Amino acid sequence: MIYRERDLLLFSLIYSDISEGVYPTPKLSHDILYKLFFYSISKRQNIFKLDIDSLRKMILETVDILKSENPRINDKKKVEDTLLYFLSEGGIFNLERLKIRIDFEFKICEKEKIRYIGYFSKDYPKNLKKLRDPPFMIFYKGYFPSEEELVKSLAIIGNRDPEKKYGREVARRMGLLLAENNWWNISGLALGCDEYGHQGSIDGGGQTGAILGHGLAVPIYPKENRKLADKILEKHGFLMSELPPTTPNSSLFFILRNRLQSGLTSGIFVVQTGRYGGTLHTIKYSLEQGRKTIIWDPSSIEELDGVEKVLGNKILIDDKKDKLGVYIGKKLREKIFKIKHAKEIHEILNRKNPKKKIIPHNKTLF
Repeated sequence: MIYRERDLLLFSLIYSDISEGVYPTPKLSHDILYKLFFYSISKRQNIFKLDIDSLRKMILETVDILKSENPRINDKKKVEDTLLYFLSEGGIFNLERLKIRIDFEFKICEKEKIRYIGYFSKDYPKNLKKLRDPPFMIFYKGYFPSEEELVKSLAIIGNRDPEKKYGREVARRMGLLLAENNWWNISGLALGCDEYGHQGSIDGGGQTGAILGHGLAVPIYPKENRKLADKILEKHGFLMSELPPTTPNSSLFFILRNRLQSGLTSGIFVVQTGRYGGTLHTIKYSLEQGRKTIIWDPSSIEELDGVEKVLGNKILIDDKKDKLGVYIGKKLREKIFKIKHAKEIHEILNRKNPKKKIIPHNKTLF
C-alpha cells in the first residue's frame, strides 16, 4: 500500500491547514492536494518519501493535468504556491510541525474513544469514495452505519433560523417519518432545521448521525446543541468528521462539510432555505453528486407568501430566474423533487429513475 494511516492523517492535517481571516482559505489549494493524492497513487509514489527533485517534478505534472482539465486556472500561481508549501524553508518547517501532530492526534483518538477509517480501508463508505474530494480519513464516535444501512439514509437540512410555525415542525415530522420507515437521518447538528430533524428521528425511536465542521476532540459547535449531540450517541447514533480530532471549527469547514451530508447519504430533504446560506451549497453538492434532492413546497401556505426564509424553496421549485447566493443551473434544477405531502415519501427514495417531479401523497407535512 502506497499510503498508510499515518500518511492519510498527514493528508488530513494538510487539508485542514488554513489561513484564518474574514474568509478562511486553505494554505494549499484543495484541488492541488487531491490531484497530487490521486496522481501519486497512479504513479505508485508516496509524495512524503520523494526527494526534492522528484517531488518538484510530480507537482509540475500535477498542475499540467489540472491545466488540461481547466484551461482557465492560473497554472503559474498554482505551481508557485504548491512549491512554496512543500519545498520552501517555511513550507518544510510547517510540514514538520504537522508531522509532529500525527502521533498526538492518534493518542487523542485513543483517549477520547474516537475511531477512524482510512481511504483504503474496506470499511470506507463507497458513496464517499465516489466523490472527487473524498475525506482522506473519517473520524467518528458511536455506531457508524453499514453500507446496507446507508442505502436507507437521508439528510434533513435547512436554514439555522427556520420559520417558527411551519419550518421547525416540518423538520421534526420528517425526522419522525424517517424513523417510522427505518431510515437514517444524517445531518449536520446545526441550529434550526438540522436540530429539529435530529430530534424528530430520536423522538420516533429512529437513528440519526451528525457530520461536524470541526474535530471530535474539541467542544461541540454550536454549544446550544451539545446535549443533543450526547443524546444522539446515547440513542446509538454517531458523530463524524473528516478533520483530525483537535481541529477547531471554521466557517470554511462547515461549507466543506456540506458535501459530505449529501455524499454519504442517498439524498437530502430541504425544509427551508432563503436566497442565501449554507443550505444552498448542500443542494448544489447533492445535485452534482446525483443524489435525490427533495425540497418542501410551501406554496399552498398563504402565511408564507413573501417570507424570506422559504424564498429559496420557491425560486428553486418554480425555476424562477431570481438570483441565489449559490448558482444552481437549470439542468441541475430539473433534477429536484418538490413535495407538499409526506405519506410514502420513501417511495421517492426507493425509485431509481422516478419520472414525476411532483409526487402526490395523502398526508401533508404540515
